[in-house]
Amino acid sequence: MKYKICTLLCVFSVSALATPQADQILTKVRDRYDGDDYVSQVTLRNHNNGKIQDKNMYMLQKDLPDREMASMFFYSPSDVRNVSFLIANYNESIASDDEQWMYLPAFRKVRRISGQDKRGAFMGSTYSYSDLDKLRVKDYHSTLEGEEKVNGRDSWKIERIPVSQDVINKNGYNRTLLWIDKERNIVLKQDYFNSKNVKYKSLETTEVRLIQNIWTIMHSRMRNFENNKESEMIFHSIKYNAGVDVNYLTQSILKTSIKDSEFKKLINH
Repeated sequence: MKYKICTLLCVFSVSALATPQADQILTKVRDRYDGDDYVSQVTLRNHNNGKIQDKNMYMLQKDLPDREMASMFFYSPSDVRNVSFLIANYNESIASDDEQWMYLPAFRKVRRISGQDKRGAFMGSTYSYSDLDKLRVKDYHSTLEGEEKVNGRDSWKIERIPVSQDVINKNGYNRTLLWIDKERNIVLKQDYFNSKNVKYKSLETTEVRLIQNIWTIMHSRMRNFENNKESEMIFHSIKYNAGVDVNYLTQSILKTSIKDSEFKKLINH
């Protein structure tokens, strides 16, 4: 009897301490709880030849049964005012590609951003449109490479190889390396490689804060080593579970945008 008890305890201990697989880690990142909905003011800061340009927007996000919707409404400076975006990140079980739409006031028309277009620069930044999509697990063969510290945080290091040329065509990345915060299930760093296996972009999460008991990325930086450009995403005035109406996450709202007073109501909800 003593032997059987010891055997069971030993098996349990080994199981409890077993290293997770790469897909298990990435699924935790994708499914990490970030509220039923979310609102924030965001500054997209571009660095180009010593010049700094800020573009400011309202961001709204909401979980629906089969997808996560996000909308972005630019309000300053004047040359980008009323430019808006809509993103649909579908549950992976649906096996549907994520979708994006864009509205440019000058053309007064909502257009869908195609898969090939997602490789383009988002609002002239070093972030691409595909970088705005939620992390997808099944589009890559992922391998756990080990453990490393990133900015003092214990992290998993994961290599990801696209499962098909179609995935590469959509985002332009032939290989990526990710570092995932073990405790907070947040991407702390990501390196992007081209077809020659040369690192040409790198993403770094530089500030994480606990807001409403949810670990929240407050600042990230994307560097492009090919053109020596850099962009930042800086988040302000964040509110989770603000009661975002689904009407703010439709193609029709892109043309009218969200009023400043409407956004303030959500933040102060």
